[in-house]
Amino acid sequence: MTDLSERHCALAFLTDALFCSELEIGSTPSEKGMAAAIYGALKAHLNWDGCTRAVAAAFCEDIASATRREAWCRQLAAQALDAGDITSGFDGRA
Repeated sequence: MTDLSERHCALAFLTDALFCSELEIGSTPSEKGMAAAIYGALKAHLNWDGCTRAVAAAFCEDIASATRREAWCRQLAAQALDAGDITSGFDGRA
């Protein structure tokens, strides 16, 4: 068994927030757009836990659709982590 690293946790949190965002699958948001999407999802769902609960509910409703969205969001989250500071240039307004 492997311990979860900070990167694994960050990837999970960002993936859930992006999943809950208003971004459409296949879109290619800028860093600022991604930061705004994450901020908006956290605000709408009140926090990271709220996003995680919404993701779980989505999987209960339509597992195939949720699986596709989760995979796409995970790719975006990984790109954001690899890019560094996803909040650069973001002024905090969604």
